[in-house]
Amino acid sequence: MSKISLSLSKRFCALDAFMLTHLTLINFALADHLALDIEQGFNVLTGETGAGKSLLLDALSACLGERTDTNYVRYGADKADCTAVFSYQPQSAEANWLTEHELGDDSGEIHLRRVIFATGRSKAWINGRPSSLAELKEIGRLLVQLYSQHSQQQLLEPPYPKHWLDRYHNFAEPADAVRDAYSCWQKNIRQHQAALEAQATRIQKIQSLESQIEELEDVIQIDYRDTEQEFDRLSHHEHIMQDCGYALNVLDEAEQNITQEVASIIRRLESHAGRSEQLASIYNSLLNAQSEIEDATSSLRQFIDRQSFDPERMEQLNTTLEIFHRLARKYRTQPESLKQDYAAWQQELEQLHQLENPETLAEQVEISYQEFIQKAQYLDEIRRAAAIPLAKQLTEQVKPLALPEAYFEFKFEPMEPANAEGLSFIQLLFTANKGIPAQPLARVASGGELSRIALVMQVMNAEKTEAEVLVFDEIDVGISGGTAEVVGRLLADLAQHVQLLCITHQAQVAAQSDQHLLVKKQQTDPASSTIIELDEAQRILELARMSGGVEISETTLQHAKQLRQLKFQSA
Repeated sequence: MSKISLSLSKRFCALDAFMLTHLTLINFALADHLALDIEQGFNVLTGETGAGKSLLLDALSACLGERTDTNYVRYGADKADCTAVFSYQPQSAEANWLTEHELGDDSGEIHLRRVIFATGRSKAWINGRPSSLAELKEIGRLLVQLYSQHSQQQLLEPPYPKHWLDRYHNFAEPADAVRDAYSCWQKNIRQHQAALEAQATRIQKIQSLESQIEELEDVIQIDYRDTEQEFDRLSHHEHIMQDCGYALNVLDEAEQNITQEVASIIRRLESHAGRSEQLASIYNSLLNAQSEIEDATSSLRQFIDRQSFDPERMEQLNTTLEIFHRLARKYRTQPESLKQDYAAWQQELEQLHQLENPETLAEQVEISYQEFIQKAQYLDEIRRAAAIPLAKQLTEQVKPLALPEAYFEFKFEPMEPANAEGLSFIQLLFTANKGIPAQPLARVASGGELSRIALVMQVMNAEKTEAEVLVFDEIDVGISGGTAEVVGRLLADLAQHVQLLCITHQAQVAAQSDQHLLVKKQQTDPASSTIIELDEAQRILELARMSGGVEISETTLQHAKQLRQLKFQSA
């Protein structure tokens, strides 16, 4: 039997350094109340169609922040509740994330909880603290990587070969640098085009602003409020002097002088002020009033002495105000706002003068283009260099899966024009037959071949992922027999370094597992699903059922025992 050997990353050390340890489901879909311990290594979930094998993975996905709906809430319940518990080590990426978000503790565990309400709403917690779905997804990307049976369809999407190549060789940084450089180049192109289109209006606007500023240059030296106030005072000079003269006469020249009367009152209260706090307060108020009246009288007399009426000054002020009002009407503003408008126009004029002309921007376009080309050429070179050994590795990994003549190669075709993804359009070419040239995968690969190729590519990706819990959802669809046995060995080898959860219909795959979980549907009211951890004897029966159907014969039992023996023989 051929065996696929993976060149696993050295980052994998102790298997139990990080793993999913426990799942709890309450009123989740068909689950009434399930509490499940997950072991390290290779874990499989099997069961008859419709038993609810996806139950566990749906709950795990919910705990990792994925989209949910009301179907997750068990019939008759108001909410579904699921919790996933992970172990982790200090100084790991997960530990650092928890520290950054002030969620760490000394337990060495991460508790992710999600509650889905029948109304459609949901709530999430991380280590007991209410959290957002964005935070769940963020920590989830560090914890778990999910691969589904639909992944083979990704192979047919044009960007996939390039993305797979970049992911396998960790080209994220140079690829991001190319995208950033392309974005900068395009931004400079837009700015240059805008400058060309605005050139004529820019010059016209500068001339208009210069004219406006020149017209206001003299008038803004004058304070409008002071001018208006002085004009108002001169226009009411006669009435002001009459009323001020009357006031001074009352204060200073009447027979019963106010000042004298207040002084008389103060003298009478002075001897009593010490006998009452209230009288003392009144006495002090009168003293202040006397002082204020004296000061006011003196100030009023000075004001009257200094006043004079100048008709020429009044005419001058009237002319100035007319200029203010005329300019305010012209520029559709208020007279008192002209000074502010003047300052704003000056600032706008300075900004227009500072704008780079199209010639300068054209130089920036060229510089940014050269930077983009330089980074894109480097990315293209490292992609081309990595593509050859990667295609060879993929060829060797696929051959044991009933594809002995398989051959892969990457084809690079120049893109015109280049874009944010680089200089070349990358295709993955494939042939399953000796002597026949490789062609685009989507054109020549059958459904079964796509399944096997997708599986191997996913496993190779799993080798490079940062997550140490990998979930495979029926990725072995479309394979059987000896091929399925090879796939089982492939996953078992991978599980020596990471924790695997795998839903499978293949007995050959399930036989290689370290923990076998059986999903069974119970026709209660309402129906419910349960998950049972199988012992060795129960495993044999389940493998026999998977191999031979409902009726388990001695032949299928023997076959099941042989499948399990293969695991221990290869260990």
